[in-house]
Amino acid sequence: SGQIVQNNPEQLVFVYGGVYFLSKQESDDFLRQYKSLVNSLKSKYCKDYSNTQTSLELNHCLNHDSNNCAVGDCPELKSYNLEKDDRRRLLNLIKKQRNSVVIVNNTKLHQNIFASKESIGRFKDYAIKRELKNIIMDLISSRDIDPNLPVVLHLNFDQQTTVSNGYYDLSSSIKEELQFGIQNFDYGKFFPPILKEVKIKLKYKNSYNNYNVQAADLLVGDVRHKCYYYFKDGNFELFKRNTAFIDNILFLP
Repeated sequence: SGQIVQNNPEQLVFVYGGVYFLSKQESDDFLRQYKSLVNSLKSKYCKDYSNTQTSLELNHCLNHDSNNCAVGDCPELKSYNLEKDDRRRLLNLIKKQRNSVVIVNNTKLHQNIFASKESIGRFKDYAIKRELKNIIMDLISSRDIDPNLPVVLHLNFDQQTTVSNGYYDLSSSIKEELQFGIQNFDYGKFFPPILKEVKIKLKYKNSYNNYNVQAADLLVGDVRHKCYYYFKDGNFELFKRNTAFIDNILFLP
């Protein structure tokens, strides 16, 4: 949610985040519940809904299929187009799952990050890696992951153009950091690996057809909104209470 840009009062923060699961069963259970709730709400956001006159037309609207929708007006439910009560119902379901966010303060980023699309892409990749590493370290600490056994990470991202001036693509870079460790030559430090063996399975998804990615969008939109309240009133204690449901939160830089 948001953009990595400079000197824009409407874009003070950029937020990555999502929900995560320890098994396919966990993911499927959430998907079933979230999809059911979305489908119970979605028809009233269809521009054609108020014009439906017959049960056939109503059923067509309730199908929510962008490929079959005659007018293409059945929308994806996103943070910005939801009514308050509907947003709250969806967020209450998301809050029951393991979730994570990384909040990037644009006003504190180094000037060189804004120099090009490639450097912004590289920083986004860095933010993703830091977030994933934090999640895995927490799961190791809670004994939900044994770092000495092989781990498979299934990563589903919203479709986006990934442009980076880093040496590796994102999946290779994640594996490098988690399994082999990273040498930071600028600061003369080595960050050791945290997993003995990891396989990365990364996919980019169309959020219209992927309810887990829709949930991630709603989560980061809500957190970004709370960030702006914090910037406005300076009440960090209130911000902490309002984001206490987040299992893993990271602030950058």
